[in-house]
Amino acid sequence: MKMRYILSDMKSPLIMTCFLIMSAFLVPQAFCADDAEITAEPYLYEGDMRMFGGEMEDAQKMYEFVLKEDPDSYEALWRLSRFYISRGMAAGKTKDKKKEWRKAKKYGEQAVAMDPEGPEGHLYLAISMGKLALYSAASEKVKFASDIKAEAEKTIELDPDEQKAYLTLGAWHRNVATASSIEKQLAKMFFDEIPEGSLEESLKLLLRSLDLGGKDVRNYYELALTYEALGNYESAKEGFENALNAKPVYPEDGELKEGIKKALKKSRYN
Repeated sequence: MKMRYILSDMKSPLIMTCFLIMSAFLVPQAFCADDAEITAEPYLYEGDMRMFGGEMEDAQKMYEFVLKEDPDSYEALWRLSRFYISRGMAAGKTKDKKKEWRKAKKYGEQAVAMDPEGPEGHLYLAISMGKLALYSAASEKVKFASDIKAEAEKTIELDPDEQKAYLTLGAWHRNVATASSIEKQLAKMFFDEIPEGSLEESLKLLLRSLDLGGKDVRNYYELALTYEALGNYESAKEGFENALNAKPVYPEDGELKEGIKKALKKSRYN
């Protein structure tokens, strides 16, 4: 049976710290590929702690070490996808963002291929494609549309409580529902059936994400955008204000907050 080491949100750093202290006496000096699912655990945990502590280079080394010793490590593959998504968020230039997110997409695809029943692989593949779509030309954006939806929905199928999947799918529905006429024309060229998005479904999914604990800048921001698209400016303003008051978690949160401040200057919010 395949063991899973899921610490995406660092819910219990004390337990992790205690585990790492104990594991220092238990882990063999050499990493054995035959026992990878056992001996990889401390390195993955350490990588998680480093990443969420902002020590990105050290986190990368931990994940890449596991993957080098065990190229079939699903746990290392999806973590590297998550890692490069985060690095792309922190990058300044668009070309640098897309470079990191392409790496994230590659590792996400490898994770899904390694374990099609693992929700994390599908999740970070969906997020990486979603990030790329936001910074891509209309033709490339359209090509990502169906795959983003499919991967997010597969994540929810495998893990109905995965908050980030609802956030990703909620944003997808709004972006597709509000697509430009050019994007819709391009969609007809690539798909027999044009993907359909719904603002009502977007709202439902984003509220579900909020219920699952997504009370962060990004979730409130996406929720506000959906309320705005629905013409509910009172709720949109509340969402934007909640986003401004939320504690920054991800590298892009500061940039988002600056954009929100500009949005709140619109006459409809004053």
